[in-house]
Amino acid sequence: MALAAAVGSLTAVLALAAGPPSERTLFQKLSPDDPVREAVGAVLNRPAAAVRRGFTEREWTSEGFAAAWDRARRYFPERTFLVRPGTYFMTHGFDPEGRRFMEVHDSDYLEILVANRRTFAAGRTVEDSARMRAADDGREAAAFGDKMGRLEPFFRGDASERRLREVLGPVLARRLFEELRDEDAHMLAAGLVHEGVHAGIDDAEAARLQAAFRTGRSPIEWDELRAFMAESVYHARFCRWAAADLRSSNGGIEAALRALEALRRRPRLASGKDRSGFERAGAQGWAFAALVRLRMREHWQSVRRLEALAAGFRGDYVRGDPPPDVAGLLKAQAQDASAFVAASERAIQKEEAALRSLEEVMDLWTSWAEGRRPYPPPVTDSLAIDKSLSAVPWPDPPVAASQALMKRAEAALAAERSSR
Repeated sequence: MALAAAVGSLTAVLALAAGPPSERTLFQKLSPDDPVREAVGAVLNRPAAAVRRGFTEREWTSEGFAAAWDRARRYFPERTFLVRPGTYFMTHGFDPEGRRFMEVHDSDYLEILVANRRTFAAGRTVEDSARMRAADDGREAAAFGDKMGRLEPFFRGDASERRLREVLGPVLARRLFEELRDEDAHMLAAGLVHEGVHAGIDDAEAARLQAAFRTGRSPIEWDELRAFMAESVYHARFCRWAAADLRSSNGGIEAALRALEALRRRPRLASGKDRSGFERAGAQGWAFAALVRLRMREHWQSVRRLEALAAGFRGDYVRGDPPPDVAGLLKAQAQDASAFVAASERAIQKEEAALRSLEEVMDLWTSWAEGRRPYPPPVTDSLAIDKSLSAVPWPDPPVAASQALMKRAEAALAAERSSR
């Protein structure tokens, strides 16, 4: 199907270097159990609360995100293509009959989501962990070890994984596995929101807007401004939610340390109830640490995406002299994004330092529990970790400039329609 009046939206990454010709496959023609079709479909079918993380229900509806999401869902799988090798993250266009379609390009984001859904599917983690360890290069095994931390040995056999689920309890175990399985879903969701915003205008209006920008009659591609800013708002709001979720997991770490401290009065760790309590507190502490690291990875991806969206729009969809209010907002957005990147990097470094201290202290507790050390680590060590975790300065995400630009684009589009 040829592209007619194609819209090249850079909804995740800039264009890749030229390579072999891309192959476009309609998702509807892929097998229902194809891993990529299943992964994209799972994102589109996520519960509403999981999609709008960081949004209130009112914000999600009144700001147009609910409508954009519904439009994106309607394109799948009948009018959505998988493109390999990928050039963008997602894009859209119109076929010769004037019908809009979406494209989901092969990308790092998509690859990570597909891999995680395979590794953390029910009953698959032990098997996939063994596959990684058996590989010659060891890269996947190392990445899995970094991701799971001290929980990694639990995935070396079915019995040990069952034991992990038992000591974590059903609620935390379900949360851990589901969150690991769905890592990076927010990146796909943000791109789909972007494309759903585009789908709010028809092909004739899209063609007029593109022509006005291409010929220099408009210094701004208003449809792209609205979609880029909607995706920016989505990522900013997700970062707000991720920081709060991360703090909640920090609270789980602190609770695990308190549970260990309750064992301090014991001259040694006896079998039975005390040993079970120790195993439970240790596993829960490691699980919350894994959740913190997962959320930091997602937070950082959204942070960098915010910066890329700001730079990408200015580079590709602004020509000449934009209206002063738009120019000012674009400048403010770029400055906000840059400051947010720097502040987030500092927060991640401090959080990771606290987690490294946690590992050291928990290892000392394990040495004591196994009789290789006469005393547990000092209580001041646990207190220092609690203090470090609570002091991590997670920054407020920049939303105002992106929201203002989104509204400005909506006003410009409304004015364009009324002038016809």
